[in-house]
Amino acid sequence: FTIFALTLLCSISNAADCPDWSPVRALDEITALQKQIDIWDDSYHRRGHSLITDELYDQSRARLTEWRKCFDLDLAPEPLRTAGGKVTHPVAHTGLEKVRDRHAVENWLRSREDIWIQPKVDGVAVTLIYRNGVLHQAISRGDGVNGQDWTTSARLIPAIPLQLAQPVDLLVQGELYWRLIDHVQAKAGSLNARATVAGLMARKEVSPEQAAGIGLFIWEWPQGPAGLPARIAALDALGLPSIAPYSQPVQTFADAEHWRDHWYRSPLPFASDGVVLRLSQRPSAERWQVKTPYWAVAWKYP
Repeated sequence: FTIFALTLLCSISNAADCPDWSPVRALDEITALQKQIDIWDDSYHRRGHSLITDELYDQSRARLTEWRKCFDLDLAPEPLRTAGGKVTHPVAHTGLEKVRDRHAVENWLRSREDIWIQPKVDGVAVTLIYRNGVLHQAISRGDGVNGQDWTTSARLIPAIPLQLAQPVDLLVQGELYWRLIDHVQAKAGSLNARATVAGLMARKEVSPEQAAGIGLFIWEWPQGPAGLPARIAALDALGLPSIAPYSQPVQTFADAEHWRDHWYRSPLPFASDGVVLRLSQRPSAERWQVKTPYWAVAWKYP
């Protein structure tokens, strides 16, 4: 992929407006780029392994969209289309739009209030469902609508409580991550931690030692209390892993920049590839869709 990626980067950097191609060549070029992106998508979303940097992937996908518009072709297929499973999520997994620079972050912050920031944990997304306080089901993110049944493996992971402190029905969405000791993202990078977890969860059997290496970061309780602090407090009381230390209020760009830099350069128990800015309150879970919401964005690390 290196030669292809370098060639593609040159074309992305140098190309302007629509290419001066015949219809035949345009179809060939678009088909070739689509096939390459399909490989990257399948590897990342189904097997948990990234074959290309986020920045180059985003540029490649943007170029594909431009080319399709130039030559009046249908929109590109969804990146998650090969990641689905047989189990339907009761609440859809939304995506995250990426804000690219200071100007974009400032614009997002300017029009919103009651904003919080969290590390963007580099793991694999999961839905956990409890019935009467007992773990009932774990579902991989899949394509956001349907995923794989991970319940058997989930019951072996100590970070996922088998029984809550109260006999409640509960659905949470979060990230399963590979535990690291004093991991500094700025120095060590992601260490392929996401792929490690994805590979383990894809197995039929996980050893106790492997299961103990997996942590849980809950980033959403779709049907929980309206405000984020209330949700965090209630989840803590139920005995789920606390995210309170990694949830901070922000009012200005300087606040967001401070926490982003702090978590980028400080020891953490997981790999992270940026931060998430989110509103404390969001719409009812019935309105969630498999697309980027207005109430949260990702601000990636350099």
